[in-house]
Amino acid sequence: MAIIMLKEVKEYARIDIDEDDPLLETLIIAAEEYLKNATGREYPETDSDGEPVNYVLEKIYLQLLIAYWYEKRTPAGGVGEDFSFMTKSLMLQLQNRQVT
Repeated sequence: MAIIMLKEVKEYARIDIDEDDPLLETLIIAAEEYLKNATGREYPETDSDGEPVNYVLEKIYLQLLIAYWYEKRTPAGGVGEDFSFMTKSLMLQLQNRQVT
């Protein structure tokens, strides 16, 4: 299950060309794997009651990470030293979030 869709990434990063869609799709997959590995969590489509889950903080983090990788062309899985304090703080929140 994808946490974030190509359309959401393109809107966030203000990318209005389609030529980079294959690259963006690869970055989306890599970023979601990065998130799963960093948090040690899975992200199911529905909660225990069968209700859809909206991963708001996760989407923000993924948008930031994908846009960063896209602009910097950093190898997937790597985060440069200039990746902001805000994104590091967001990841700490995601890692320490209590699962309900």
